[in-house]
Amino acid sequence: MNKRQEDAGFSAKDQAYMKKYVESHPDSRMAWYLLGKEYERMGELNKAKYCFNEAGDIYKAFENEPLPAEMEAEAREKRQQIVLWKQDKKRRQKLIMRTIATALFLLIMGTILITSDADAPSMSPVKQVEDPKDMVEVEKPNVAVQDHIYLSVKGAAGKQGELLAKLLQERISADASSLIVEQDDAGRWKLWTQQPQPVYALQATDKKRISQVTQLQQADCECEEERAKSKIKAQSWAEDQERMMQARSILSAVLTLGKKPPSDLHQLAAGYPNNTIAGVDKLLIPYYEKAYAEWKAFGAPLTEKGGEELWKEHPASSTHPFGGPLRIVVDKANHRLAIISGDQILRNYEVGLGGKRTPEGEFVISEKVVNPNGSATGAFGSRGMTLSDTLYAIHGTDEPESMGQDQSLGCVRMLREDVEELFDLVPMGTKVTITSGVLPDEKHVPEGDRYRVPLTPKQDNPHKIYKWL
Repeated sequence: MNKRQEDAGFSAKDQAYMKKYVESHPDSRMAWYLLGKEYERMGELNKAKYCFNEAGDIYKAFENEPLPAEMEAEAREKRQQIVLWKQDKKRRQKLIMRTIATALFLLIMGTILITSDADAPSMSPVKQVEDPKDMVEVEKPNVAVQDHIYLSVKGAAGKQGELLAKLLQERISADASSLIVEQDDAGRWKLWTQQPQPVYALQATDKKRISQVTQLQQADCECEEERAKSKIKAQSWAEDQERMMQARSILSAVLTLGKKPPSDLHQLAAGYPNNTIAGVDKLLIPYYEKAYAEWKAFGAPLTEKGGEELWKEHPASSTHPFGGPLRIVVDKANHRLAIISGDQILRNYEVGLGGKRTPEGEFVISEKVVNPNGSATGAFGSRGMTLSDTLYAIHGTDEPESMGQDQSLGCVRMLREDVEELFDLVPMGTKVTITSGVLPDEKHVPEGDRYRVPLTPKQDNPHKIYKWL
């Protein structure tokens, strides 16, 4: 008998009897409650909380308070509300800055006298563009409209020049403006960012051709206001593109599960096991409504091909960078897990694997659970996502030092902040590919706040003991 058991007034034999009784009578809530009280007296609070949650109404009646799980859920919701409030505050600040910058731009543009005979581009500062006939043939971009933005790869001066030459030959809306922005790449992949860097600002006149090209990254460019305006415009465009991609991905994932997408996004944010999404990002609501309308417009097919058709209607291009729904790729060679759309990598995390015990192949996220086995600090961490109803899963861990190692029995382990962000980003029905030698070594995660949504309550599953590998 140890000191804590002696102080509590019961023996190890008594405790063993209680545990055995609960195992043979799992529906006895009073037994769960009594076992929980014994654990509580011993100071083993996590075990006590688990038992109290199993006791349900018996615990509430004796203790006159909510279940531990309910209190933790309430605390999590308050923390998430604080995070959401901070995000909304940042967005409001960005909107104010965008409004100020736009007003300054319009004031400046109103003072510029544009000559009526400006048929040839005059650039200040000017970059001379080669004759388009000497250029390598590239796909003709869509006719530019006001505030049209084109995405290119950083350092690809040749491709940027080709795009610029094409735009200079297009007939566009009078007084329209466009931007060429750039992002980093990693071999075959492009590294997505919500803050692409503006390279060129293009301005048209009543002649319906671009008459001025400003090199925004040139050191001696006296264009601070234009730079500020362009950065805000580029960020707003990137956020818009990402949210539309997320909305279409959610709808595609529902179809992958063989279900009918609802018209209301909130219906997908239910408790376990109907938690297709972790919670509702309010900013996604209008985008989901648009995606749903697109799906209905071409017949609303209730098959996985319906999602494929949705993306065929919106192929990837320099103005629409995402070419497919969100998917997950796990690389066993360098212990990486990436969230991908088309050739865009949105995240690239370091993970722990199981070497040969981690199977290669194609899977689907078939289940999502918060605090598997009743704990956020247990062997599976605070989040778990089952792969195709197998014993393999993507989950958290209580061994963070195993990142980059082959120490699991086959599952994919992630750090807490990474797995919680992944849980919020990808819906149930997301496809998962486990392979080798395809992802870059460079980690790609946000430097600031991670993506989080207000977590829907009751996404745990207290009626199941998870035995993932």
